[in-house]
This record gives sequence, structure tokens and C-alpha cells, in this order.
Amino acid sequence: MKFVLWGVETKNKGAELMFYAILQEIEKKFPNAEVYIPQSRLKQGLGYMHTMVNLKYWPFGYLVYKLRLKRIFRRLHLPQSLLLDTYAASHADYFIDGSGFAFSDQWNIKNERVEMWQKLLDRMHRQGTKIVFLPQAFGPVELPNTKRVLTILNKYANIIMPREKVSYNYLAQSGVVDMKKVKLYTDFTSLVEGVVPDKFAYLKDGVCVIPNLRMIDRGAISMEKYIELIREIILETQSSGKKVYLLNHEGINDEQLCYQVSKAVQNSVKVVTGLNALEVKGLISSAYLVISSRFHGVASALNSCVPCLSTSWSHKYQELYNDYKMHDCVLPLDNNKQAMEQIRKYLNTEKNIEIRNILNEQVPHIKDETREMWRTVWSI
Repeated sequence: MKFVLWGVETKNKGAELMFYAILQEIEKKFPNAEVYIPQSRLKQGLGYMHTMVNLKYWPFGYLVYKLRLKRIFRRLHLPQSLLLDTYAASHADYFIDGSGFAFSDQWNIKNERVEMWQKLLDRMHRQGTKIVFLPQAFGPVELPNTKRVLTILNKYANIIMPREKVSYNYLAQSGVVDMKKVKLYTDFTSLVEGVVPDKFAYLKDGVCVIPNLRMIDRGAISMEKYIELIREIILETQSSGKKVYLLNHEGINDEQLCYQVSKAVQNSVKVVTGLNALEVKGLISSAYLVISSRFHGVASALNSCVPCLSTSWSHKYQELYNDYKMHDCVLPLDNNKQAMEQIRKYLNTEKNIEIRNILNEQVPHIKDETREMWRTVWSI
């Protein structure tokens, strides 16, 4: 069996976690499979991923990446979509997209991106490849190019999976998607087990705070107000006597943000960075409480039965909480006093145990839904 993966990467630990979730299911079903990924999405080298499948770069993908052909095409104002003929594996059995959140007006999709999807999926479809879009957020869908790219997905995909009802409704209301192709399944990373790094074992039962630059560049809050909010969260947690640390869940941008926050509290908290996705999830699973601005920081906490509060820049956060029967978990961005009251409540031992009991009841259902999702994929 031959697989082409799209949308997965290793810079963002949420995307890397989805990468592992896909690889682990392929391992179970097709242990001798060949799995192709683009070089640009795995710069650390193929050995970085812990997997038994035969992981490879796309044919000629390394050459495209090494020679910086995309940069040359951009400089000459040539459509980069022309590179797709040599930038993807041929005659794959499955094309699996695990983007997480790529098809929305929020990204202001460019013409070139629309052309890329047309060229790539048309080629895959003509070769008989099964095309699957795994659970992810979609919408809003008002801009012309968002509708154009969803029209292309609808034309070629065997199945499109929104991971919550808001995204499902955006697809239904778009007017360009055949809803017979659409199946709703929740985030699919719950089956991935984390690994607690030995050197951070001393942080067990601490409060894990995960910043996210998206909160600022998506316009949810200003940098100044966001850093002040996290500063107050840290001080509130420290006053309770709990250990608190900052966890980088992405790359250099979130790392820099973590250090800015640390400076705001006189460097009194540890910044944990440079972990792989399995270690990130493992550390989250060992926490007493997680306060996350990263979506998969929330997901990893909830499916590890760890109480979690969050800030939000998208509908996907609240919808994820709904899947776990959790409510009032998104902190207000305009009322720090109210946010601190919610945090004090979750720091309380009895409340913490109560939340863990609710999650322990829900997580088996979440995992069963993900197993059903994979049965659906393999039945196509």
C-alpha cells in the first residue's frame, strides 16, 4: 500500500501529533506500507518520526526543496502549481489530508492555492487514489476562493470530515459541498499515547500554560493585553502554591512568546521547549491543570483526562469542549477578574477531581468514535 500525506508537519506540535495519529493507524492496518511526505514538512529528517512504516519523501520532492525551486518560481512570477507533477508520489492508494484547519475565510485563500488543489487532486483522482480529508475545522465560507477550493474538494474527495457541528454547518451552508460525502467525527488524536520526558518529571502535577501567537495575529486580543492576561494567570497559580511552567507547543514564534511572558513575571517560571509531539502530550498528561491557547494543547489535556481551560480565537475550541461535555471552559479575553475566578475554581482539589471524573466517562466514547472513523476510512 502507498500513502501520500498532506497537511502534516513537525513545527507545530498539534500537526505533528496528527501526523503520529495517522502513522500509527497505518502501522496497525498496513505495517509494510510506503508513506510519502514532502521534505519541507519534515526538515529534521525521516528518522525524527518514531514509526515502523516505510516513510519516504515525495519523488523529486527533495530536489524541489533543496534547489529552492519554489522560491525561484515565486521570483519569476511563475505558478508554483507547475511543480506538482514532480512534487507528489504517483499511483498512491490513499491521499490523506490532516491539515487541522486550512479551509476558511480566515486564511484568505489565494488563487495560487486554489490552482494547486485543482492540479494535485485532479492528478490523484485520475490515478485512482482514494482521497480523504480527516477531521478538521472548516469555515466560515463566504469568500469566493474559499468556495472555489471547497468545490474542488467536493469534486475529488471520497470523504470530507468536519470535526464539529459548526464546521459541518459551514459546509452545508456553502452550497458547494455534497453532504453525502461529509461525515462528522471529532479530533482524531485521542488514541496517541504521550511520553513523559524524564528530565521534566519534576513538573508532574504542575500547571501547564501554553501560549499561542495566533491569539494576536488572528485579532482576538492585542499583544499587550494577552501577555498581561497570561502574567495574571501565572501569578494566580503561583499564589495557590502550585508549580507552573510555560510549554512551547509550536516553533520559534511561540517560543519567543513564552520567553516574553516569562520576562513579564521576572523569569520565575520554567519555559519548556524543543520537545517532540509525543513528549508534549506526555507532559500535558502529567499536569494538574492545563491552561492552553493551542487547540491540540486542549485536546491532549482533555483526552488525557486533565482539567483544561483555554483562550480562543476560533469556534473550534468551544466545539471541542462540547465533545467532552465540558462547558464554561473558554476564558474571557475582556475580563481578567472573571478569568481568574474560573482559574481559582479549577485549582480547587474537589473541582479538579470532579472534572477528571467527567472526562474519564467521556474519553472512552471519544476513542471509540475515532476507531469508527478509521474503519470508515479503510472501507472506502
